[in-house]
Amino acid sequence: MAAVGTSLASAAVPDDRDAMTAYMRNQFPFLGVKAPGQKAAVRGALAAAGPPVDESEVVAAIDGLWTRPEPEYPYAGCQLAGRFAAMASRAMVTHAARWITTDPWWDTCDPLARSWVGHAVRRHPTLPSTMDRWLAADNLWLTRSALIHMGKWKDAIDRDWVFSACLARAGESDFFVRKAIGWILRDLAWV
Repeated sequence: MAAVGTSLASAAVPDDRDAMTAYMRNQFPFLGVKAPGQKAAVRGALAAAGPPVDESEVVAAIDGLWTRPEPEYPYAGCQLAGRFAAMASRAMVTHAARWITTDPWWDTCDPLARSWVGHAVRRHPTLPSTMDRWLAADNLWLTRSALIHMGKWKDAIDRDWVFSACLARAGESDFFVRKAIGWILRDLAWV
């Protein structure tokens, strides 16, 4: 899975770098690999390496990608987290919290919350208390993640928890938290 980074670097298009950096308000220096190229690089690397043996291999790969300054690497980590979310154990939520709070932005927070975290919480009944702690956290990205982690659950969304969480953060002034409240309520409305 280490080949993911090499595949991304090979797919870089320098002419796209500046536009991608500007789109994200100059928060991060991009390689210049747009989403289709990122997905192809991850698919190609996984096809060559084969599936991971266990969750520790996935975590190690994501950790390696997360240390790189260009966002395409953490994006690839998010793709791995989504693809192998079924491996997420209770303990893996700790790794997700670290990734969510390391050089955070909505484009890495959201896919981790909705895949890796959401899947782990759904599978492990003791994890909702962790989401309660994240909801009350001073870190807006943990709060946002707690709010949207059920986004893919469809009929299994815990309506009572969602409404309670939204009310608890209703006075929030931060744009990203307010937006998360809107997202989860929209997801709930579609059920």
